[in-house]
Amino acid sequence: MASTPNEIYQFSIVSALMSGLASASSSIPISKLLTHGTFGMGTFESMDGEMLILDSTAYQLHADGSILVCTPEQLVPFAIITPFVPQLTKSIALRDKKALLEEIESTFPEAKNAFVLFKVEGLFKRVKIRAVHRQAYSGQKLAELAEGQAVSSFEDVRGTVVGVRSPGWSVGISVVGVHAHFVDEERKIGGHILEIEAADGTEVKFEGSVSGNFRLELPQSKEFGEKELDLDAMGIEKAEG
Repeated sequence: MASTPNEIYQFSIVSALMSGLASASSSIPISKLLTHGTFGMGTFESMDGEMLILDSTAYQLHADGSILVCTPEQLVPFAIITPFVPQLTKSIALRDKKALLEEIESTFPEAKNAFVLFKVEGLFKRVKIRAVHRQAYSGQKLAELAEGQAVSSFEDVRGTVVGVRSPGWSVGISVVGVHAHFVDEERKIGGHILEIEAADGTEVKFEGSVSGNFRLELPQSKEFGEKELDLDAMGIEKAEG
């Protein structure tokens, strides 16, 4: 495991997913990924659903709504993970996803150009999540997959948000702004967060940390080395909601 709390390890870059690179040869196994941290998110070979890592357990959030605990040999073409240690904990009101970004920026005003890790736990009035279906063919791009994504909304659900706020300079590398996944308390529903709102008159628990260390490992595959990657900032923003 990374020796430094909140040190980020990222495998591959979001531009590779936009370009459809999610094959076995451009992936690493979950077992290797989990040596780098306890908290994170990503996706799977062929972009088969969303990944959420919480307390060293990796979950696969499928487009059909099912959730599975990952096996060590499952392959990962993109992920971000850290040994998360909160630097700050507080209760916050949360009217929507945009307010989450505003909360992060006001809480860590000195971290505009850094990565901010965050976890939010509590009762949510409404959560709108998505999960993408597995690639229909090798090289199918994320933007195309997102057009057919499975979107679900849930009300009065208790659960946990795992997320990263990435700085503007990381476009093409990470997802600029708030990128967050959700899983409920019973581990029955989960996915990539499109919209989220805390229950009226209640607050949720926010934990956050600024990461001063970012380690990037690139796939060593021939296809990654030869591919002309799509640096599509607008496409990334649309695909990630």
